Amino acid sequence: MPKLSGSRNKNLSIALYIAGLAVVSLFLYGTLFTRTYKAAEEDVIISDQPSGGDSQNSSDDPGSITYKTYSKSDKEPVTVLLDAGHGGLDGGNVAGDVLEKDINLAITKKIAQYLEEFNPNIKVEMTRTTDDAPWFQDEETDLNYRLDKQKETGAEYTFSIHANAYEDPSVEGTLFIVNPTDSTMKDLVSKIEENMEAVGWDGNYTIVDNMILQLVTMSDIHSTLIELGYMTNPTDLERLTNPEEQDKIAKAIAAAISDYIENNPDAPKYEKPSEESSASSSGSSQSTDPNAQPAQDPNAPASESSAADPNTPAPDPNAAAS
Repeated sequence: MPKLSGSRNKNLSIALYIAGLAVVSLFLYGTLFTRTYKAAEEDVIISDQPSGGDSQNSSDDPGSITYKTYSKSDKEPVTVLLDAGHGGLDGGNVAGDVLEKDINLAITKKIAQYLEEFNPNIKVEMTRTTDDAPWFQDEETDLNYRLDKQKETGAEYTFSIHANAYEDPSVEGTLFIVNPTDSTMKDLVSKIEENMEAVGWDGNYTIVDNMILQLVTMSDIHSTLIELGYMTNPTDLERLTNPEEQDKIAKAIAAAISDYIENNPDAPKYEKPSEESSASSSGSSQSTDPNAQPAQDPNAPASESSAADPNTPAPDPNAAAS
């Protein structure tokens, strides 16, 4: 019997020892796993959320954006005018039951929201915030109203948001229309392009500086008309009408505008060239798109049958230069 009791005690000691090792192992594994998972989770949060500061803070990963918020300064705010193309009786391009004017307004409102969130040193103005366009009588009055808003608001920058169309559904991508002498806006739209690519809007990007558009050509401030994508291209249309994609691209555009203006407080004001220099420039200026054609009116409505904006005949970015 004493031997049996000793054997039982020995077995009990071994069992307790093994159980103790198991508890310690589980504790160490759980602690290390939790810390590792938490660190990974925090990395995602940091790269996805706005961060504070007074200068741009780009991520080391070229495929991502660090969204940055800024502190209010004592300087006069910079006014940015956002123009949602078309509206009211003017639906713009048409794809099935989708109207361009609705796409433009949805994305432009999101850009305005993010600009106000990111940068209190930017005053945001909009040509329209609803589908109503009571000023619209004809093409001329519509364009004049939008140009007048640039002066009324005292804007230094204006961005007119549109969606393109083309007879060939394989054509896709983004078009930035700028004035040939506006180097500031050319730099800024290049930043927008980088941000768009970073959030997955990869495709053809074209900066055109020899297209005659009233909203850009006749502007006295830094201006661009952005054709975000082609409603006639299935992939582009899906992104343009998807609320999550709209939010993603609006946030990327707003961040590019906010960062650029904050980091370039001494950017020169746009000086509209004289008629003589404009004529000379238009004769020698080369667009980055060899197929770009002059256009007259960025707000002219388009029929569903043609599915093309007559004001911005879309160049084929996939065609090889001759």
